[in-house]
Amino acid sequence: MIGITGANGFIGRAVLRRIGADACVAHVGPIDGEAGAIDICDQPALESLFEGIDTIIHLAGPGGVAASFDAPVAFARAHVLGTATVLAAAERIGVRRFVYVSSAEVYGRPDSAHVPESAPLRPLSPYGAAKAASEQLVSGTVRRGALDSATIVRPFSVYGPGMRANGLVGRLASQARLRQPMRVFSGDTTRDYLHVDDLARGLLMAAARNEPGPLTLNMASGTGIGVAALATVFATIGGGPEALIVEGQGDRSCALDIAHLVADVSLAHETLGWRAEVALADGVRDCLSEMA
Repeated sequence: MIGITGANGFIGRAVLRRIGADACVAHVGPIDGEAGAIDICDQPALESLFEGIDTIIHLAGPGGVAASFDAPVAFARAHVLGTATVLAAAERIGVRRFVYVSSAEVYGRPDSAHVPESAPLRPLSPYGAAKAASEQLVSGTVRRGALDSATIVRPFSVYGPGMRANGLVGRLASQARLRQPMRVFSGDTTRDYLHVDDLARGLLMAAARNEPGPLTLNMASGTGIGVAALATVFATIGGGPEALIVEGQGDRSCALDIAHLVADVSLAHETLGWRAEVALADGVRDCLSEMA
């Protein structure tokens, strides 16, 4: 039996769709005032919820890099204190395997075209810093023997049905659906996009891993695409104009932006046999069909 924190979030819902509600114990986080939420820092409640399970996939915590600049304390509480609380609860009830969902934001501006897991961690946002700190908590818990194994997963740019409407892909999907010109903040930024269903599959594969010790894995397609090219894909599939309007004011300072962030995904393939399967064009169609 698997326990999932943040099961009502974007990625959590994708994991639930794949595994089925009967095969897990789901923690519901406080999203938009949703009823039944358990504070991720409430250790007794987490112990009671997850009693008897042997594996946790830890997804809880707010997403959105830009939002973390406005609320760094809230992000640190949810991600760092929240992860420490989940780990403490896991130790008390005898959980043996742990999957922590981190972020490629921990790398900051990497030095290589395809960043490996061994790259230094140089986060540029409170969100990235909180994820990096949480990774250390997870690794330390394994090293002192409180868990048999843990997999730290660093997803790159995750997209798909249920994604944030105010993120780049969400905005492009909305514009394409309305057949409007594509408006972006920058046409030069390159990212590595991963469909949420591919990530959900990878997380469940990581949860089944029995090898001892901590393991850190990138999960991404391994292929970068620029914002301008991504906008063209949405416009073409959506049947709208391919005109690109660069508005020039991003959701974070240009001094803190990351121009190129693409993964080396060889380790996930070698250790789990995992690789991304959803082609970008198919993923774009998936996003647009959800909004139909």
